[in-house]
This record gives sequence, structure tokens and C-alpha cells, in this order.
Amino acid sequence: MDVFLLSQNFSKQLKIAKNNYLQGDVVIVDQFETYINAFKAMDLNLLDNDLKKKAFFINLYNGFTSYLIIKEGVKKSVKEIPDFFKIPIITLNQYTFSLDDIEHGLLRKNARKHILPNDKRLQFMVDNLDYRIHFALNCGALSCPPIANYTLANIDAELNLATSVFTENEFIIDDKTQTIMCSEIFIWYKEDFSNMYLDHPKFKDYSVIKRPYSWFL
Repeated sequence: MDVFLLSQNFSKQLKIAKNNYLQGDVVIVDQFETYINAFKAMDLNLLDNDLKKKAFFINLYNGFTSYLIIKEGVKKSVKEIPDFFKIPIITLNQYTFSLDDIEHGLLRKNARKHILPNDKRLQFMVDNLDYRIHFALNCGALSCPPIANYTLANIDAELNLATSVFTENEFIIDDKTQTIMCSEIFIWYKEDFSNMYLDHPKFKDYSVIKRPYSWFL
């Protein structure tokens, strides 16, 4: 199976499995070994441009977040598991990654030097940071963007839609009172958004009211 379709199906199947798990069903994670073994054997040279990297790694991140929630027996919040996002859970060929490695190392272009400069895994990071990933990655919390399945053919349109939906609900502007009520995502990753959102010149005199981030599942 095409690795991009594989990652898409993995994300979709794990979303269903996580929902079943949260409803009290017994979910055996071993049933996903076929996917995991395929990722272990994949040719990483296929990830030769940013569109491919984003389509693949976003699905992989979302799928493995759901997988780890089930595998670790998370009950109410990923905060129950120390260093949940640092667990080395993803193996691609000879390389192993945590969820943080995928997000901050590869998709955020090694923001804040998350991965050491001489680490060979950095060859798989994007060439250009795309702020829209923040509206597509689901960390297993209630305040995260919803999980969607991203396709190589339509990744740009799908990221635009994810951005539109999230900002419409989580970046509320009141011009009369000159206030902005927003998700903490816009504060945490302000540097990634550059001159957009909270750093947009038109909002320089606006007050920011942050919506507390809910880490509950």
C-alpha cells in the first residue's frame, strides 16, 4: 500500500479505536501491528518534499497519539503519563521518534533546537515551516483541533479548511471592546505565526483573553 494512504488509514482507524476505547470497549492495540511494521520497513526517501512530509507526518502524529492513549491505558488526560509526548513510540526504518520529535523536530523545523543539530533524523524535517500544522495536529486533548485524515493530493486545501474551522471557533475578535479571546495555541506558537493572529499590526492595541487549554480527553 502507498505509504501516504497507509498513514491516512492508520490515523482514521486509530481515531475509531480511540473513540471505542473511551466508550469503554476493550481495544487490542496489537491489531495495528501490520501498520506499525509497514512504517518500520518504509523507504524514507519517499518523503522528498514538504507536501509529502506534511501529509505523512500529520497523519502519523494523530494516529500514534490515539495509539499511545490506548496502549498506556490513559483514563482522563494524557497528563496522567509522565513525558507522554517524549515516549519513543514511532519507528521509521532505522529511526525512532517521539510525538514531540515529529511535531517540534520535523514539522516545526526543529523549533527551539528540539533535536540536536547533528542528529540524522533532521534530514526528514520540512524545508519551510507551515503554521497551519497547529490546526491539524491532535494531541489527544479536548482543546486540540479535531482529527481529520490528510491526503497527499489535497493537503493544502485540507490544511486551509482545518485553519478556517479552528480559527473561526478559537480566535474570536471583538472590535468594539478591542479584545481577542483565543485558544492558548495562538500564544504558545506565536513565533510560528509570525505577523499573523496576535502579532498582526491591526491587533497591537487589543487585549488578549486566553481560553484555558483543557487536557481532558
